[in-house]
Amino acid sequence: MTVENILRDYHLKSTTCRKFILNELLRSQTALTEHEIKTSFPDLFDRVTFYRTLKTLEDAGVIHKIVLQDNTIRYAVSKKPFHEQDIHSHFHCCVCNEVFCIQNKSQINIELPQGFVQHRVSMIVEGVCAACN
Repeated sequence: MTVENILRDYHLKSTTCRKFILNELLRSQTALTEHEIKTSFPDLFDRVTFYRTLKTLEDAGVIHKIVLQDNTIRYAVSKKPFHEQDIHSHFHCCVCNEVFCIQNKSQINIELPQGFVQHRVSMIVEGVCAACN
């Protein structure tokens, strides 16, 4: 699927910054930090445009944010449309510091007390990836 198709499916305008960010995330096998996303085009966009674009893509459900134990934030492209909850876990390698999205074979079912509303589920498995093992 192309970046233009993804943006169209989420009813988002195809801007240069959105296309660059999505291309970087799609090209990577792992979740990326803001710095890693920006390194290929450091002076192309101002800081405000870059962060506003990340927020727009996240709010629309195109990408998702992964917050690690040390509060480092990484981003990855969501596999399912926003309305179809893309509940999956992440694997953080303690050696190379990479973060991988892990598609779960089994459903993560969390039973909440009555009146509670789930907005987000975050599960991070820490260990050593195959490349570092």
